[in-house]
Amino acid sequence: MYRKKLWYLIVVATLVRLLAAMLLELGNDEVYYYTYALHLQPNYFDHPPAVAFLVRAFTFNLHFLQEVFVRLGAIVFAALGTWLSFYIGKAIKNERTGWYAAVLYTASLYSSLIAGTFILPDSPQAVCWLIALYYMLQIVQDGIAGHKSSLALWIQVGLFNGLCIMCKVHGVFLWGGFGLYALIYNRRIFAVPGFYLSILLTALIISPILLWNVQNNFVTWTYHSERVEVQQLMLDKDSFIQTIFGQFFYNNPVNVVLIVITLLYLRRNMLLQRDVKILLLCCGLPIIAVVSVLSLFRSVLPHWSGPGFMTLCFIAASYLDRRAERLQEKLPLFLRGGLVFLLVVVVGGTCLIRFYPGTIGDKEAEASYGEGDFTLDLYGWRNFSVDFRDWFVQQEREKQLNAGIPIVCNKWFPAAHLEYYVGRHIQSPVIGIGELNDLHHYAWLNTWRPGLQKGADALCIVPSNYPLHPVDTYKTTFESVILLHSFAEKRNGRISRYFYVYRLKGFKGAEYTL
Repeated sequence: MYRKKLWYLIVVATLVRLLAAMLLELGNDEVYYYTYALHLQPNYFDHPPAVAFLVRAFTFNLHFLQEVFVRLGAIVFAALGTWLSFYIGKAIKNERTGWYAAVLYTASLYSSLIAGTFILPDSPQAVCWLIALYYMLQIVQDGIAGHKSSLALWIQVGLFNGLCIMCKVHGVFLWGGFGLYALIYNRRIFAVPGFYLSILLTALIISPILLWNVQNNFVTWTYHSERVEVQQLMLDKDSFIQTIFGQFFYNNPVNVVLIVITLLYLRRNMLLQRDVKILLLCCGLPIIAVVSVLSLFRSVLPHWSGPGFMTLCFIAASYLDRRAERLQEKLPLFLRGGLVFLLVVVVGGTCLIRFYPGTIGDKEAEASYGEGDFTLDLYGWRNFSVDFRDWFVQQEREKQLNAGIPIVCNKWFPAAHLEYYVGRHIQSPVIGIGELNDLHHYAWLNTWRPGLQKGADALCIVPSNYPLHPVDTYKTTFESVILLHSFAEKRNGRISRYFYVYRLKGFKGAEYTL
């Protein structure tokens, strides 16, 4: 009975994600990860390479580049994550627990939308995390039953933990959780040869990250350490409040409340086998705690802790199973509320992005019109792409601009949007000119593209929601800056932002690559 419900859930949720993927344009991070796929590497400035391979695979080696294909890997993996959640829940208790776990996974904005519709490193990481967790639970359950876990099982743990880290370095928390469980509650694991073979296999799988960083002055380490390093013990209450609220929202307030109730219930009641419960807590709580504590001192991203909440949902599912025995609920109120919340966010968010008249951002100055409007990252680029292409073709006919003229940008955003929505349509390379911490992957893309020759011209396209003063920015690299054209882009009949196109004349030959 529950398996049939599971497949209905997967099909309906997948259709909703596909619809959202087609209606919404790619966001800042998504177009940036699209640039990863343009040139595959063993590691990247910001993250390991799994998301790049996912984009390559589901765009069929970059042959189908519509937004839905760029996101297709995330959508397929979200369906797989739902299926895995069912089988993990079934393994730790029963099919009803598995069904509840699958619904909780679907109701979470993190697993169903952020990682399940948008293409991010979290998209493959969520699935690898769940597979590795499933095999670790099998090892724990073997121990409870007094059985010796097979070497193949340990290999699978090492394999998928390694792949999880190759998606996103946060995957180390999964090994850390397993190690914490073994250290505190089950030290017999340290006497098992398979444990060390598993660690060795993980180390071999993630070795490309280390080798690439050795070749590139450990830029990934430097970048991420700056993001999490606490430089001074001064409380940042705004960051903490934003992070706590973000975690509450991203993981679905209904899910989070249910998790909290379950953790309180666990203090006096047994829901699962002790070792299973402890392993889930050790794999779920640390990443949530670390992100929350870091937010006291510096800005962090709330979705970093998503895998932790995803793990704790299995304990919450077992709590719902216990309640169902007593209340005989077909679908608990918590689950119905969670799904309603998800649907409201998806429908409401899509309508806001596509139909809000004008902008919710700055309206005071034309040069910064729309600044602060997050919805513009997901809207308006398609229209601008068409308008710009028509204008550019006319400029070519009139011999005002040459085909293939480079587009320069000083930051990875909006460079990646320009790459996806503008540059690829007019066969113009996007070249980054600026600091490494601003360019990110563009510092490497520059090395694989024809460089700007001294005296050459280029275009600079500035969206008003990311205001820039090209004269000040490029005065050391170009002889002059000339405004060629401005585009007023509208949403639902009102201006949402402007795009300014500048001609940068006479490249001075300044260094701009690695």
